Amino acid sequence: MNDTMLAIQRGAGWPGRICCPFAMSVRCQHVCATGSSRDDLRTGCRESDEQQLFGCLKRQEDGHRCCGSARTAECLQACGEVFQRHQTPSKALREQVLTACRTNNSNVMQCIKGFIDVTFNRNLKRYVPCCDASPEPKCRRVCHETLTTGGTDTDPYTVEEIIDLLQHRGGCGALMPTVPLWKCFLEADRQRTAGNQQASSNEVSRINQIGMDSAKQHCCLKAESVRCRRLCSTTYANEWTTNLVDFEQECLTAPDEHALRQCIDEVDEPCELGCDGLSFCSNFNNRPTELFRSCRHHSDMAARGDVQQWRQQGFIPFPGNVNLPIRNETECSFEIWKSIACTLQIKPCTKGYHTNHICRQDCHEVLKNCVDWQRIPGGHSVSSLCQQLAPQNSSMPCISMGRFQPLHDTVDGERIMADVTLVSPCKGNPCNATQICVANRDGTFGYRCVNGCPLGEASSYLVPVGTFVRIPVSVTQKGCLKVCRCGESGRIEKCQPLPCISYDSCTLAGKRFPHLTHFYVECNVCSCFAEEITCTKRQCHVPGLTVDRSFTSLPCNCPPHYVPVCGRNGNTYPSACVAKCAGVQEGDIDFGPCRARNPCERIDCGPLSVCLPDWNVCLSGMHKPCPQYRCVNLTSTNCSTITDIRDTNLGYHANLCGMAFERASFGYREKYRKGCETSRRRNQVCGVNGVTYRSECEAWSDYSTVDYNGPCQEVGLINPSLDARCSSIKCPRRKHPNCTPVLPPGACCPVCGTALRIVYSRKQIDRGLYALKGQWTDYLTLKSILRSLEALLQTVECRLSGQLTFENDLYVVLETLARNPSQLQTQICAREAERLVTLVRTQSHRITSELNLSALTVATLVTASSAGCAVVYSSVIGTLAIIVSYLVGGGTTRL
Repeated sequence: MNDTMLAIQRGAGWPGRICCPFAMSVRCQHVCATGSSRDDLRTGCRESDEQQLFGCLKRQEDGHRCCGSARTAECLQACGEVFQRHQTPSKALREQVLTACRTNNSNVMQCIKGFIDVTFNRNLKRYVPCCDASPEPKCRRVCHETLTTGGTDTDPYTVEEIIDLLQHRGGCGALMPTVPLWKCFLEADRQRTAGNQQASSNEVSRINQIGMDSAKQHCCLKAESVRCRRLCSTTYANEWTTNLVDFEQECLTAPDEHALRQCIDEVDEPCELGCDGLSFCSNFNNRPTELFRSCRHHSDMAARGDVQQWRQQGFIPFPGNVNLPIRNETECSFEIWKSIACTLQIKPCTKGYHTNHICRQDCHEVLKNCVDWQRIPGGHSVSSLCQQLAPQNSSMPCISMGRFQPLHDTVDGERIMADVTLVSPCKGNPCNATQICVANRDGTFGYRCVNGCPLGEASSYLVPVGTFVRIPVSVTQKGCLKVCRCGESGRIEKCQPLPCISYDSCTLAGKRFPHLTHFYVECNVCSCFAEEITCTKRQCHVPGLTVDRSFTSLPCNCPPHYVPVCGRNGNTYPSACVAKCAGVQEGDIDFGPCRARNPCERIDCGPLSVCLPDWNVCLSGMHKPCPQYRCVNLTSTNCSTITDIRDTNLGYHANLCGMAFERASFGYREKYRKGCETSRRRNQVCGVNGVTYRSECEAWSDYSTVDYNGPCQEVGLINPSLDARCSSIKCPRRKHPNCTPVLPPGACCPVCGTALRIVYSRKQIDRGLYALKGQWTDYLTLKSILRSLEALLQTVECRLSGQLTFENDLYVVLETLARNPSQLQTQICAREAERLVTLVRTQSHRITSELNLSALTVATLVTASSAGCAVVYSSVIGTLAIIVSYLVGGGTTRL
């Protein structure tokens, strides 16, 4: 008792103490009452569960930040009273702040402006009908009284005060667009503003909704310094004109902010495969498997202009307003300066992290030999200058200019150029500024332009119509985002808040792992994301601990029996034992494959509609029911837009309307019509995901690939050998003898391609489902994620397939479409797989912006060593600790 009283007294001066009554759990209430800082809450309060508490803490921290710079006691007191209460400050309090702080406390006024600014509405009675939308009598009564009186003539209610009164006095609930009362208010506002609101106010509203560039806002988390993180957030939120110059000068040129600058560069100019068509920088041509940010004609001309200017001026402008005098061409050849200019303008990228820094060794060599140090101002050295261009971390990948010296190998240049043209139809973005180029993957090697939405009023990054994106909502608090949808009008709309998350580190077996890192426990890969540890569930062979005779290699050491069952998540497992080990509850398991039952059997879509099977694999236990069908109205335009249909007898129909007219039954939609095989003579094929399909084309349409001919009848055991592991299965012949085989978990036969394994966060999926409120839930399924990953591919000669493994991760394979692929085609698909790994590893804006892809936390390439159980955790204690929690956790380890 005495210790508790002492702890309470120690924290008496902590501004956050006032927030403790908002804590929900008893443990969090105790930790808050005895704590003296926000850090003390980590042991007992989870931010995602205690949103009201942490919202209050944020308000107190904002108050401490704003009021701490007050120069007078009067201003300090008035400012503090604004943040003491949780409602909008009254008119008297607002005037008190203006009187006390306006004269000589400009910093306070600038900081507090957003907390005391209010909005007046002179026509409140027009909203009175909305009061009847609430089901609560008290809310309806307070709503009628508030909107009818509207305050006094001298002190009318502000919009913020009305919201406070309805929430706190009327008990009308949180301000959510799905609540009928608030929904009515929002719709009334939209109708009022549709015809008469000025364009300028519309622009301000849109900026406040999605910011100037929310794609770049995701990069702000990568800032090393607090100031750069704040400058970045405010710049790309709504203070573009006031902060952009300071942000670029202080942060984007700082040597310590390489990760931030690389992320910003990735938004402006993403790394793309291939370079060709350059005249001045011709050394960069004919490189279809290299990555470049700006392989374009204007960059080629810019490099030419740079070299000409350097030769004329006799110096090179360097970051930091330093002019480096250069030596004449007898001492430093023209080719060196040309190579530098082309590297800076064409911007080649490393495949590991998409960085484009010149290697420090190259920088030292060039500055040492080509700069006239007798004419350079004092205070500069080779090391100090190269520190601004090259990364300090010697392990960080870099660009060596030696890679781009003239090619002496006489490869058939015409053949390479033809391949580049075929595999990259969207290279250079042939669509207009409001559209996105989408490569055709039906064998036509063309592209189409689809409408998109920019992620901000100044953003050049677009997402296709229908995409759900994550938008940061707080400049000061990390991890608070909302989910919005790209609407048909080309605008971001229908935003819903997401539960805030913390980017703190994870703790396991006494060890701390930073956010967005991964580590191995024996042969299992684990990721730390938002204080949650997620691990795969492979059965590891531990020498000395595992008895070889009893080791089956299946999760939980399940027996190698093939008795397929269907989980409620829509995934087919080889046995009930494997399904339970993957975390599927016994009551959610049905015997037989998922596709053995017709999902439309008991569905009535109406007289003019048809039910189409739409098998999905859901990635969270909260996803109930997992959607397995959809209804399509035959009288709408959707009927003709659903094309390339195969019926249950493998007959082809140009669209759904034609199939309905011929009274055929829907089988599946073909994707790669000119690359796969559909034959009535071949009854069935087994996919590597353990699903039996009617044809290879149906497997491809489901983002799978064929394991062997015939129905599925065995489960492949997991071992380092890539030979056939199913006694009764005859594997098909490989595409070509030099292919690199990979073996998906549970498959019998190796596949020619490049594979990656992706760990995903179930909690991120759950947060997304919460925000979608039961609508558009198919956006968070396996098929949706694979579709979005496929959209990231630049080439059309590579096909992406994937599955949810019984080891609880995603196994994705990229393989060439060609039956007899060339070595170049194989290499290009391998580079595409590496690009996907890098995008996930670096948490690119392309991953963090899209709702479904934001759940992907770790991606690793599958190598020969990772095919078996080769990686061993160094600590036996750590291994045993995680194995215990892992087996109890049912599928993933989550802390």
